[in-house]
Amino acid sequence: MKNTGSQKELDALSELLGDPNRNARSDIWLWLHLQMDLDASFDPSTCGGLTMRDEIAFFLKTKKYPLRRISREKDRSLIPDESLAWIEEDERQHQWLLGRIEKLANLRLPRGLVHLKGRKLLIALIDSWDAYLEEKSEEIELLRKEWLKHKAKDSAFEWFAEKKESASRCACAWEWLEKDNSLVSRRTIPITNYKELLMFFDGAELGRNEQKAIINEIKKRWNRKQLDVRNPDKKQLNVMIPIAVIAQLDELAAKHKLKRPQVIERLITGEFEAGIHLDY
Repeated sequence: MKNTGSQKELDALSELLGDPNRNARSDIWLWLHLQMDLDASFDPSTCGGLTMRDEIAFFLKTKKYPLRRISREKDRSLIPDESLAWIEEDERQHQWLLGRIEKLANLRLPRGLVHLKGRKLLIALIDSWDAYLEEKSEEIELLRKEWLKHKAKDSAFEWFAEKKESASRCACAWEWLEKDNSLVSRRTIPITNYKELLMFFDGAELGRNEQKAIINEIKKRWNRKQLDVRNPDKKQLNVMIPIAVIAQLDELAAKHKLKRPQVIERLITGEFEAGIHLDY
């Protein structure tokens, strides 16, 4: 009786293939193989969906596809799961990998695969890539190392990850970046958090020196904003004065143990109150 019940639980595809086990990765690969290589004309919304296995089974039955070919094609297409374990359900990693895998495989999957997202999409691309298994494994391993090397460079952005002020600092970065249309032309949604900031710079593909210069400019903007917050009754004023006068200003500051702004403030306040030097 138990065996009979077990048989009833098999779906049409399991019965066709003589395999009671279900594997989403294998099913997606088979759906794409039939769709792209044999013009199966499946509804794109079934890929990765609840009816995917039924669609595959119906095609295999009606087209009398030689089932023995499936195992052979699968063996030459799918690298071991262990080789893909480093690919996570991570939006940033997905963004970084997608274009690289498409370029490596010289492949774009069919449009409208609404159920195929994130990690599933990346692995489907790898599985559908027509290459020798050894070559595919080697390239994926190189990608893994490149990703780790790329993530190690996140240390350049540690200042933005500061726990209490991270969101404010990232917002400040967006304010500065908005001034440069060449950097933000493809992005319409403001950067609001650290992850979005990292993803932005992932896509910007800036040189090391250019990136460092931008980060420094953002920090300067942040410091000016903080200065404004701490001194609401003060405002920065930039003026051009002769070098000789600057030297005199420094002498006065050293003599009275004051900073430049303090010397200037006292001189102006004193002149305003006494009117000794300008009222003549």
